[in-house]
Amino acid sequence: MAFAAPVMRDDAWLARAVDRYHELCADDRLAGPDVVAAFVKGQLDAGLTFGGVVQCRSLRPAFITRERVDTLRNAVSSLWQAFKTLEAHVLRDESLAAEIGISADERALAAIDPGYDDATVVSRLDTYFHEKPRVLEYNADSPAGMFYQAGQAALMRRLPVMTRFSSEFRLEDLRADVALRETLLGVWREFAARKGVRTSVPVVAIVDLAGAATGAEFSLVTRDFERHGVPALIAAPEDLTYRARKLQARGRDIDLVYKRLLVADFLAHYDTNHPLVQAYAEGAVCVASSFRCTIAHKKKALSALLDPRQSEWFTAEERATVAALVARTSPLADVDTKTLIADRQSWVLKPNDAHGGEGVILGWETDADNWRSSLDAARSGDYVVQERVEPTFGSYPIFDALRPGEGACVRTLIEDCNAYVFRGSLGGILTRLSDAAVINVSRGGQAIPTFVIDPL
Repeated sequence: MAFAAPVMRDDAWLARAVDRYHELCADDRLAGPDVVAAFVKGQLDAGLTFGGVVQCRSLRPAFITRERVDTLRNAVSSLWQAFKTLEAHVLRDESLAAEIGISADERALAAIDPGYDDATVVSRLDTYFHEKPRVLEYNADSPAGMFYQAGQAALMRRLPVMTRFSSEFRLEDLRADVALRETLLGVWREFAARKGVRTSVPVVAIVDLAGAATGAEFSLVTRDFERHGVPALIAAPEDLTYRARKLQARGRDIDLVYKRLLVADFLAHYDTNHPLVQAYAEGAVCVASSFRCTIAHKKKALSALLDPRQSEWFTAEERATVAALVARTSPLADVDTKTLIADRQSWVLKPNDAHGGEGVILGWETDADNWRSSLDAARSGDYVVQERVEPTFGSYPIFDALRPGEGACVRTLIEDCNAYVFRGSLGGILTRLSDAAVINVSRGGQAIPTFVIDPL
């Protein structure tokens, strides 16, 4: 059974809706400099910043039709199950783990039973959505942005232009922040039931490196937990101690760790004797996502899904979805250098395990000599090559957050469409905008809220 993307009959209608929004933006009372200034101030006051920079610099959210949401939801469900199958095989097969690039320390961490089902609890599937979503990456290890999205959506709903537009169209924002909280607490309940823990309300610690650029979002997560009666705190790994089967941070007992620190970053700074690992190994604390999430996070996991040697592991539907949606990805060592050099316009070079666009080299933006030297250098590392996928573009009323008095002007930017995945279910959509083909907020891109749009 082949994956069949439905004909997007709503695309022309959606384009007309976007044109209508931009038409309304021409009215300064609805979207002029005063509106921009208030929107910037609202984001700063609400802590919707990344490294101190305002995240959303567009007066329009991304719009997606319900038809496209359904397509994305089906893709998420099928691909997540395929990744889950791959994770199970990697846990049993040391040679397969080595092929994917799992280090000895990562294997040791992955061998620890987290105390609940599913290696990956919170993840994000990054795509360019044309007539169907083309998968570029699977961020299985602690993606950020769910609470930024919720805060931006709430502020954007109050913009005069959105208020007027909402009188003509029905808009719904997918609440990834709610999905995150409910998913983490669901994991805790499963863990507590298995371990015989009687505490019904856990103390949650959000753990990442001190000074992380997403620290502002940690505060938003903490406040949300506490508003729902769940004690929460922010901690760096240095704050953690483990004694008498109790993981603590600054004297407070911790039941549930929301692990925002990526596994690779953890191992770059600490070893497997760290108090967090000790508590995790002894089943004294619930950690979500588990350390096993690093398996699917590797770029080589995409190549493993596509590898015909593994095809029998997956259902016919999963194989069809992988073949139709996942961009061709291969370990660098498996592709002839002459092919890559002769056709550099068609290839991207990526580290097997990196984030923030770090180390990504686009063949079509690199001259022949630098492309050749990049390939030569990468041969001694852990890299994949991926086929070029044409980006999608969108027009948005963009402003400079440092110069709100200049107002907004409509610009065409590259946009992606990224599904937040909560234990196999679509729970939200992150849209990012950028001038550059490598889209990431750490490299100057921006994240904006996404609304499902319907006619009234």
